[in-house]
Amino acid sequence: HLVVDYAQSLAQMIAAGRYDEVNSDINDRNFPIQGNGRIELDAELIHFNRYISSDEALKELDRLDYRAGTAEELLAFGVAYPEKQREFPIVALGTVRRMSGVRRVLCLWRDRSERDLDLFWFGNGWDEDCRFLAVRK
Repeated sequence: HLVVDYAQSLAQMIAAGRYDEVNSDINDRNFPIQGNGRIELDAELIHFNRYISSDEALKELDRLDYRAGTAEELLAFGVAYPEKQREFPIVALGTVRRMSGVRRVLCLWRDRSERDLDLFWFGNGWDEDCRFLAVRK
């Protein structure tokens, strides 16, 4: 269960997550808030248990009647379940931004004991330990 408050700025959403490291490209210019009001939703972490491309993951989510989680939903997840990213990377394929000619997506990542909010290339594949934030259509 997540609460996404679109009245918050991106900086406020990030600060609420209390991440140890945040990629400096995750900012209001590159990731403007997309939504209004305050919504509650149920999200799930989908595990494909195999190496998978972003495009293939999106097709699989659609086949399962899910849509990919957005950046705002991922940030709300990081606040609600801060320890989950220590177990495995959590990816939001629902918000893709082109930066320096490369498509990027947000990911809750772990680096040793740290909790990081980072960007990864949409065009790269995802290891079998990754989970994908998803919302039922």
